[in-house]
Amino acid sequence: MQNEPLLSVIIPTYNRGRLILNSVTSVLNQTYKNIELIVVDDCSTDNTEEILKSINDSRIKYVKLEKNSGACIARNKGIELSTGKFIAFNDSDDLWITTKLEKQLCFLKNYNADIVICKMECRTPENNFIHNFPNIEFDRKISYKDLLKYNSASTQTIFGKTDCFKEIIFDATMPRLQDWDEVLRLSQKYRIFYQNEILVNTFFQKDSISTHPEKAVLAMQKIFEKHKDAILSDPAIVESFFKKKASFVCKTGKNPKEEMKMILKYNPSAGTFIKYMLAVFNLYTLFFKIKNSL
Repeated sequence: MQNEPLLSVIIPTYNRGRLILNSVTSVLNQTYKNIELIVVDDCSTDNTEEILKSINDSRIKYVKLEKNSGACIARNKGIELSTGKFIAFNDSDDLWITTKLEKQLCFLKNYNADIVICKMECRTPENNFIHNFPNIEFDRKISYKDLLKYNSASTQTIFGKTDCFKEIIFDATMPRLQDWDEVLRLSQKYRIFYQNEILVNTFFQKDSISTHPEKAVLAMQKIFEKHKDAILSDPAIVESFFKKKASFVCKTGKNPKEEMKMILKYNPSAGTFIKYMLAVFNLYTLFFKIKNSL
């Protein structure tokens, strides 16, 4: 262990007393042992603190915020307190494969990367498989424009050099998609690689922020404002970006007229024209619901 660098793992949590133990255990049981686990409690009102303080492992550092401030503030507090050479993130309801840290550190060194992003398996709370994320199928460097086109990062899959995260922290004003926003900004300065291996199991909870599509629409707009010139410089990115936003708009029950209009303007096709007209006549969302129910 003397020659192994210290790795900092950060878990933000809020009222996840029923789930936090499994998440923490999946970190403590890693094959890579030289870690500090910083759990930042976002002012939970359940038994989270009691559960965490009952775990007999000196590698755990428990911090409780004075007021509920959101996951980004909690993650940034963990980053501030971290002393490891590298940082990884987990969520309080997700599980790591036991070799995650070992494999990601090895991958980062082999590719001379600053940050690596692995794949994860998405499941329901009942442990039913949904899909894998992301759907890129090969190991490679991911550019800034790649990340604009493909949202391929989730916080639980991110591993990298601590200095990167101390310089570019999470944007606490983002209502959703904080992980995508973070890696987009990181990719403008640092080398990010995609590791085509499932090292995380994530579970979609009913009270998760991901169940609020209206927040995703606002987040997409904020990302567009931050990266407008780069998005509009490439028709393929325009189409990919506004298709994502359109899907969130549909989930709010509205028709994505403006999103289809943007795609038609920058990457026109007969198919896009038809989709735009469906949105104009308030039919796009109906077809979206039918397609996603099949």
